[in-house]
Amino acid sequence: MRKFIALVGLGPHAMRIYYPYIEGIVGRDEEATFDLLIDLEMNREKIEAFLHTKQVKPGKIIFLNQDEQINPKQVHPSVAEAFRELNINRVIVATEPKAHKVYLEECIRQGIPAITDKPITAPVNLISSISAAEEIYDDVAQLAARVQERPNARILVQCQRRNHEGYKKVFEVAEAVVKEYGIPITYISVHHSDGMWNMPDELFYRENHPYKYGYGKLMHSGYHFIDLLSTLLRLNNQLEAKKPDSIALFSEYSRAIDQQSVIANSEYSRFFGKDIADRFENFSKNDALADFGEVDSFTQLQLMKDERIITTAQLSLMQSGFSQRAWPDLPADAYKSNGRIRHEYVNIHIGPLMSIQVHSYQSKQIGEQSISSYEAGGNNHFDIYIFRNSNLIGGEAFEKIEYGSDDLMKTHESNYLGHNEYARFKLLDELMYNLPSNSEIADHIATNKLLSEIYKNHSRQTNGDVPYSKISTKEIL
Repeated sequence: MRKFIALVGLGPHAMRIYYPYIEGIVGRDEEATFDLLIDLEMNREKIEAFLHTKQVKPGKIIFLNQDEQINPKQVHPSVAEAFRELNINRVIVATEPKAHKVYLEECIRQGIPAITDKPITAPVNLISSISAAEEIYDDVAQLAARVQERPNARILVQCQRRNHEGYKKVFEVAEAVVKEYGIPITYISVHHSDGMWNMPDELFYRENHPYKYGYGKLMHSGYHFIDLLSTLLRLNNQLEAKKPDSIALFSEYSRAIDQQSVIANSEYSRFFGKDIADRFENFSKNDALADFGEVDSFTQLQLMKDERIITTAQLSLMQSGFSQRAWPDLPADAYKSNGRIRHEYVNIHIGPLMSIQVHSYQSKQIGEQSISSYEAGGNNHFDIYIFRNSNLIGGEAFEKIEYGSDDLMKTHESNYLGHNEYARFKLLDELMYNLPSNSEIADHIATNKLLSEIYKNHSRQTNGDVPYSKISTKEIL
């Protein structure tokens, strides 16, 4: 079957991931063509310069005015018409998240399989509005229901840790022990810091990974780890007698306005000079920062069965942590060449039987490594530690699995960019070749229910209430 591909949004992430994938599939699959690109008029010059260096170019480009893309009520008529006229049958949605919903709705209407970046939708003012937080779950549940009603429609969600070879091993080992011994996962700790240090002025104009719309880390990289936690929690479902029926959830955040108290004018002056500090000062003191989204989010959950605690989980999701940024102005590539550093740590306990840990730590931004890519501090460092109660369940008391292998680099024809990027390519293959997937939009309903509940507690904190809730596990497990 011929593949007529449309890419909606050519920002830094799409340039780094989606465009190389499209180049690869068009180059090796004679039935694949890149027929349509959609972006903003304000980005025309940058996009045309990018395309000038590429051999594979879109057959048609539509540039829209900003107010037609940033928060639209429906797709522009020219886009809907182009989908039909060009027989588009594969769509990659990589816009700013507030525009995701209308593009996905149009794909469903026309019965076009699509893949969307996370988050699936992003209502504004999530940090302060419980009704906006409820929309997260409602939007995804409604979109999933519409997919079921429309022949040929399909929506996949780009959430790469579902296809990450290391995490697949973690799920496999944990599930086997839970099933064999009847003891559930009793504790989960998930920590992620991506070192995305924003200067005060950038908070007001950035459209990529913004805070000014009343959301932040959770709708950026944080989504992946809420999805990871949701996936791990569901491993306990095979123990029906111990399946939790309620969740007590406590969540707090720190926002951009809090960060300005940590790094003040005197520190900016020391790091970058007085002129830069003076430039930042008016932004640092702008009252509008109080309405901006979270920089960091911290959540504790306790899952209970008949008021007895089965599992305790902690989420520590940060963008204010360790960074290699040492400059006040954004570089041309603000996505991965702006000092962003990944520190990822997961610890899972299955009662007294096993602990599984994930360690993934970078020391320098991509392209600046002087050590092996797969060692601690390298770009693709990803180690799994497995500790077993070998006296009870046998096996090695300690096992270390290093997910650093040149073999992965040879398994995909596109340029290998790392574990997460390889997993993204696999999900794109699932869309292009109509393969089975564990990341259908229906698979993300539970994740978005949990995300919604965390944001409800954030809004309670904003409004001076206790950021605590107790809810049924019905939609989450």
